[in-house]
Amino acid sequence: MDPKAIFIIFMLFAFPISARYLTVKKRDLIGDSPPNIKEGDVECFSEYMELWIHRMRIEGLRLWLSGTLRIPVSLVSLDHLNLQLSICGYSLHRDPERNYVFRVMYSGCFVQLELGNYVIVLNLSKRINRFGGRTSSFVMKCPEVIPPTSGEHIYCDPNFIQVTRQIPLDSWNNKLQWSLALRGKLVVALEDASLVNLSAEINGSDITVQGRRDVMTLETVMGKSEEFLPLKLVSGNYAYSMEASCPRVSSSPSGETVLLIFKRRAGLTKRGAEREALSLSHVSVSRTGSFSASESADFVRLAVPTAHILQTKNCTGPAGGALLQPFFSLSVVLTFNETPHKVNWSIDNVFPCGASAGPYQAVTQTQEEPSSVLQSPQAWSSPPAVPSTVHPALHLTPTSQTLPTETVTMETPSTSALLPPGQAFESQPYPPWWPQRCCQVMLPKLLRGMHAL
Repeated sequence: MDPKAIFIIFMLFAFPISARYLTVKKRDLIGDSPPNIKEGDVECFSEYMELWIHRMRIEGLRLWLSGTLRIPVSLVSLDHLNLQLSICGYSLHRDPERNYVFRVMYSGCFVQLELGNYVIVLNLSKRINRFGGRTSSFVMKCPEVIPPTSGEHIYCDPNFIQVTRQIPLDSWNNKLQWSLALRGKLVVALEDASLVNLSAEINGSDITVQGRRDVMTLETVMGKSEEFLPLKLVSGNYAYSMEASCPRVSSSPSGETVLLIFKRRAGLTKRGAEREALSLSHVSVSRTGSFSASESADFVRLAVPTAHILQTKNCTGPAGGALLQPFFSLSVVLTFNETPHKVNWSIDNVFPCGASAGPYQAVTQTQEEPSSVLQSPQAWSSPPAVPSTVHPALHLTPTSQTLPTETVTMETPSTSALLPPGQAFESQPYPPWWPQRCCQVMLPKLLRGMHAL
């Protein structure tokens, strides 16, 4: 065969086949970062700030943590490492590109409040070659913010669920363009909420979202199936929880009312981030001093004797006759070990008109319910009013009897903390972050005030 023909055949077939297996090795450079994020960028949220760190510099962070906290730091197991770092309000996570995100709570160790900004400086070394490297300083800095304090109000009736929360601003007090994210997958603009069988309305500084109960999903909580609304507000990298749960619909009240409260931080969080582990510290409940509290990874479960909270109001039956309708209103304040901010939560739950209170006689009878009855999305124009009555806070009291794991039962309305079984009660008048905040924040302010005088 002609040598030229052999060469042409080789060029036509050999090179394309071999090209399939020729790849360019990706260099592990610092410039390899997620879209719109470069090394040193800091993201600010309501209770913490985050720094994106390239995997080539993670050894520098490990050395900084080890030297600063005076503990051995290993990156083999981030779960184990984060248990150590949580004492100082730090955590470390990997992103999909195997780089790292370092999170620092504003109340964390070595965080200074300077001129209205939370500041911490990290001196990280980067390995250049096998013989050495250089050190770079990264400044994490975010404005001081106050998370929304109005909490979450939930209104439930046999057909609808309605959730009201205060609209948060970003760290620079800018308004955000919010969308609704249902089940973490369906994302629509507020004005298009009807596409996911919801309706949304902004009234002043509050946002109210309403939907039929069939938009809720079933979650298994402590071995029981419960209805849960997996809803968030999202904007860019921000997320804001609107998650809520309603008691299961029943024809009449039962002897014990079970309420589920979704664990969450008070304000803006990182969109798409893994759920944080929050552990319950204190609970206070209005209207009653008798309840039990337990917790799972995602929920706080309250069990309240129905007779202590049940009320009735007048309603009109299907035939036009006057009937009684049971309902209850309850306010709860939660405190978690991992956050200095209290979580305010309240609920109004209405039973079907004409439902019998049975042996659980209503505490009081009133002609008006504490907030307006939910209407269809086409009819409602404003969120139901929250009951204006203020009740004294009641806290958990440890009991002498042996209780199930992570459960404490109320016996008297005095103040204490949730304690694991067998652990002796010790008074803790201040949260763990108090000494540092006192010395770093309150004492300088006090000295400046004295100097001004």
